[in-house]
Amino acid sequence: ATATPDTEAPAKPVVTTDLTGKAGTKDPVEVTAEPGSTVKLLDKDGNEIGKAVAGKDGKATITPTKDIPAGKVTATATDPAGN
Repeated sequence: ATATPDTEAPAKPVVTTDLTGKAGTKDPVEVTAEPGSTVKLLDKDGNEIGKAVAGKDGKATITPTKDIPAGKVTATATDPAGN
């Protein structure tokens, strides 16, 4: 049997924690993403504010390394194959 390389990027992760009122804190942030993918939490300028690996259930809990900023916070995911 031959293995097919994983060349597809994972689906865009979804921040499931309501961040209203969380600016200036380092409260954990829940994100849903492809299981096994590395999920990064980004501020509005694209700077990483925390990361975690999604478990088999597709959930990642990110404890920010910097305070959660006011404004838009997004997440990106990279699967184990680097996509």
